[in-house]
Amino acid sequence: MTFADIVFDRFLEILRAPYTYSDMLWSLAPVVAALLLIELYFGRYKHEELGWNTAFGNTLVLLFVSIDLFRRLYTTGTLHLENPKLMIAAIVAVFGILLSFIDFFHLLPKRLAWDVSSKTPMNFLACIAVILVYAEIPLDRITFFASLILGILVAAILKSMQIFIPEAEE
Repeated sequence: MTFADIVFDRFLEILRAPYTYSDMLWSLAPVVAALLLIELYFGRYKHEELGWNTAFGNTLVLLFVSIDLFRRLYTTGTLHLENPKLMIAAIVAVFGILLSFIDFFHLLPKRLAWDVSSKTPMNFLACIAVILVYAEIPLDRITFFASLILGILVAAILKSMQIFIPEAEE
């Protein structure tokens, strides 16, 4: 089996995870719904700019998701330092706190901050973290590459969806 085959198999495993571990849907459904609806909104209102308040709000999603990830680890009895999934929950929490702080105090140039804190990267990170913590998917470089490919694919699909949305006449 080639490296590409192994990555593709892991990619499929990540995609199947919500069906296999349906309890993650309580966390994934609102994040995916928000992601799709916001992308549809910005597809219609193409000239509308993200604001600091929206960027700040987007980063809060990571905090809410990290709380659920810690809850999941606690309720499954796996909230211990040896568990690499704890690192995922911690990274999501720290990233959420850091970006919230950056956006709250406007510490980065607005274009950079708005790109980093936009809905697509925030929600994709939240979704992949939920899948990796809830599912029994190995945390290795194969998973990293499969997740990266999934992220690129999701971004491309979301951008292509915007093509079919009629632009608002303002």
